Amino acid sequence: MNPALQTIKSLAKTIAGAEIILLEIPTVFHKAGDVLEEKMAEHLPDAVLCIGQAGGRVDLTPERIAINQDDARIPDNEGQR
Repeated sequence: MNPALQTIKSLAKTIAGAEIILLEIPTVFHKAGDVLEEKMAEHLPDAVLCIGQAGGRVDLTPERIAINQDDARIPDNEGQR
């Protein structure tokens, strides 16, 4: 189960007149960015908000710098390191 995806699925389809487009991005190194770029080119959004889960956190904590797009201490969902 993807808790972040389940949470955003509860959002309205529009908020303050803005269309909300939901997209599940694969948690696979080098694929996530490609999928996001493709959908951004397709929809040309005014803003993009990426939501994820950080194990053990109970609060909403925005990342200052997201550094694990292509490597991490654990394998991605396809076993890549």
